[in-house]
Amino acid sequence: MKEAGVLCASGIGDGLLMMIAAHHLKLGGYNPTIFHDSAKDLSLLFESHNFCPHPPLEVLEERLQGFDRVLIENDNSERAWHLFRLRDQGKLSNLTFFFPTPCKKMGKGDFLFNPKLPVASNLSAALQKLLGTPDTKENDLTIPKDKTFKKFPKRVVIHPTSNDPKRNWRQKDFLTLAKKLEKEGFSPSFCVGPNERKDWEDIKGIDLPKFSTLKELKEYIYESGFLIGNDSGLGHLASNLGISTLTISGNPKRVRLWRPDWTFGKVITLPFPLPNFKGINVRVRENHWKHFITVNRALKAFMELADESSRRLL
Repeated sequence: MKEAGVLCASGIGDGLLMMIAAHHLKLGGYNPTIFHDSAKDLSLLFESHNFCPHPPLEVLEERLQGFDRVLIENDNSERAWHLFRLRDQGKLSNLTFFFPTPCKKMGKGDFLFNPKLPVASNLSAALQKLLGTPDTKENDLTIPKDKTFKKFPKRVVIHPTSNDPKRNWRQKDFLTLAKKLEKEGFSPSFCVGPNERKDWEDIKGIDLPKFSTLKELKEYIYESGFLIGNDSGLGHLASNLGISTLTISGNPKRVRLWRPDWTFGKVITLPFPLPNFKGINVRVRENHWKHFITVNRALKAFMELADESSRRLL
């Protein structure tokens, strides 16, 4: 069997998405190895695949030479630019890059995503063209066998954080939204990482479960009805599990490309354009977007999501 490597960007969401590539490689007769910074965590979600941490730059060329094909998500990291140089120098000819946005290093055989389509759909279309495999967003996520899908249909997992604080809707707005959801008969449950709990543990009256592993969190989401969160990896995980999502984002262009795309979901973003004056360092949208997405708008979007999800079950 032919060997292939899949190099992911650092986020958990990136890993989930690039597993679409791993699935297509298997369909195309390859044995894929997936490289990710959180290889151990992802291996608990995809039990039929082989994961490894990214090799150090000094051994990257040697490590990748053993593969018949290498698929890379361009993240403009030092690693990506090192690989561009190796390809330009003719030292690695087995590389194919996927570019979420335009880049001067795009070469023949690489793929630039359509900004009007989500990343998952872009990957499926690109891999169909590259490998001749069926158009599918399947990624071999391991579904919990001893858990009941949507066992708690009124439970709403709220993920109020992300890797970038500037992407996060305000804490007080998430808390107010949770209270409004309770009045509508839902059971909100806040989900944050171990290093983020200090900002939430002293808040009275909220459900704040702990999870030892990403696998435990996956099982919790699988048994829930919905997930609400910022533009982050857990939205992709929920969608991947078949759970409807509401994504809150201050960047309409980015969220159009990066929104969860396995299961029906909704996005709420700015009601009108806000500028970012990068040249004079006045980033209005980046720093102030969260003031323009109200709790009532978020509640309305969620209720529409819940109604549509119910109709799809009929």
